[in-house]
Amino acid sequence: MSDKLKQFKQTLDAHHQWPCPYVYKFIVPAESLDRFQQLFASEALETRQSRTGKYTSVTMTSTMCSADEVMAVYEKAAQVPGVMSL
Repeated sequence: MSDKLKQFKQTLDAHHQWPCPYVYKFIVPAESLDRFQQLFASEALETRQSRTGKYTSVTMTSTMCSADEVMAVYEKAAQVPGVMSL
């Protein structure tokens, strides 16, 4: 695990009492939205299309039990071409 990921995990553990709801925000290119929705089909996703229609912002709230679970979701989302995590 890189130093940056270790620091992110430590920060998550320092600021959250597990289990707890965790809010994810992503920016997904329009052409990749279907793939993103397939990966997270079991999650309730709130979407909002950009003014130009090129991107969709996605908000997802899930109950997470550990920093490792949070990081796994970010890794899963990274499989989608062009996705940006906020």
